[in-house]
Amino acid sequence: MKKILLALMVLALAAASAFAGVGINWTTVYGAYTHDAPNVTDYPSSYQLLDFYNVTWQLIYAGADNAIDPVDLANGANGYVSDDDDVWATRSITLGGGTAPEDSTVWDDWMLWASGDTVYEDLGWSTAGSVYQRIYEGDPASLSWYFDTGLLALNTGYTGSPALPQDFFVDTGSAGFQPDQQIPAVPEPATMGLLGLGALVMAIRRRRA
Repeated sequence: MKKILLALMVLALAAASAFAGVGINWTTVYGAYTHDAPNVTDYPSSYQLLDFYNVTWQLIYAGADNAIDPVDLANGANGYVSDDDDVWATRSITLGGGTAPEDSTVWDDWMLWASGDTVYEDLGWSTAGSVYQRIYEGDPASLSWYFDTGLLALNTGYTGSPALPQDFFVDTGSAGFQPDQQIPAVPEPATMGLLGLGALVMAIRRRRA
């Protein structure tokens, strides 16, 4: 009898290990403001993010270096991330709020949840690490504003429902968030040409000297 119980326990542990993964409830709790809002605690106000911009909202794996790497506009096909960061999930929400086609979640103009399943789930993930969220105000482009959360350390023991996923809120229960970083300006091709010409002239002068 003891051997049978021991075997059942081993099987149960093996099954749990086989289905361990990650489950992340990525959402908001207070609201999203535009980058120029003077106060992110005076809800309601007239600075709802989605009343002025559409947003691209990403859940990003921070990679082996466990760091938030800069935006890379040249990497648009892979979510504008750089180095070893990896976009796990994206929500595209149009001006005024509405349904994100990627996961059918619904959001109001404050970027507050209205309906749909907000959990990202990967039951096959077992690598330790962290994730973060990035929200672009408007389309990712030169001089666009965006917001990065801090890092959330992954719990890789998630086994799916009825287990609870990790809650990962962009904001807090008493204050909203607003894009607070700006993508650097990308020089025009003509400007780049002039810079290159200037560098060439400097190199020639150095050789003559």
